[in-house]
Amino acid sequence: MPKAYKVIKHTVMFDKKNPKTVYSVQPFSYGLLTTDDVANQIAAESSATPGDVKNVLDRYAYYVKENLKKGYNIQLLGFGNLSIRFITSGTVKTEAEATAKLIQGLVPTFNPSFKLVNKKRIYDLLPDKITLVKYGGTATSDTSNDGSDNPGGSDNSGGTDNSGGTGNTGGGGGTGSDEELPPVIGGDENGGEGGDEVIDDGDLSQ
Repeated sequence: MPKAYKVIKHTVMFDKKNPKTVYSVQPFSYGLLTTDDVANQIAAESSATPGDVKNVLDRYAYYVKENLKKGYNIQLLGFGNLSIRFITSGTVKTEAEATAKLIQGLVPTFNPSFKLVNKKRIYDLLPDKITLVKYGGTATSDTSNDGSDNPGGSDNSGGTDNSGGTGNTGGGGGTGSDEELPPVIGGDENGGEGGDEVIDDGDLSQ
């Protein structure tokens, strides 16, 4: 299955008399797979029943939360690490003032696992190559997962948030073939052709 993208039209207002139309691309999702969907898929390829698989997934989710609560980071095999990040109110001038009162909230953080190849991040979650297709259109080219968006990265064991990089751009590898895209699951909330969007940003000069 290729990864689809959709084209979004924007109207940038440099001033009221000089609007400019520009276009961008965004990922397009065919819908949301639920835990039941995943359990059915796993059961179809194993001796376990969908109920067995769902019970394991439910228990796994429970113990992930329980161990995060106990202060552990959690490794999800083939995915990455889960941890808890603090939202703080800022800094203070003395060590004595640095207390839990500075913590305003807790946020679960996912750091995707990767390996470094020639100083480029190769993310475990992404296949070696992804064929990109325009939603409602035809296939373009294969995109290698060479991690060129994130050169020179280090490992992700230090708790930093590496979720910004996709790691799936870079060298091409042949061309994709025309492919019929699956129907949208659960409505068209992600887009179709995409609506007009007006951005009022006088700082844009390009």
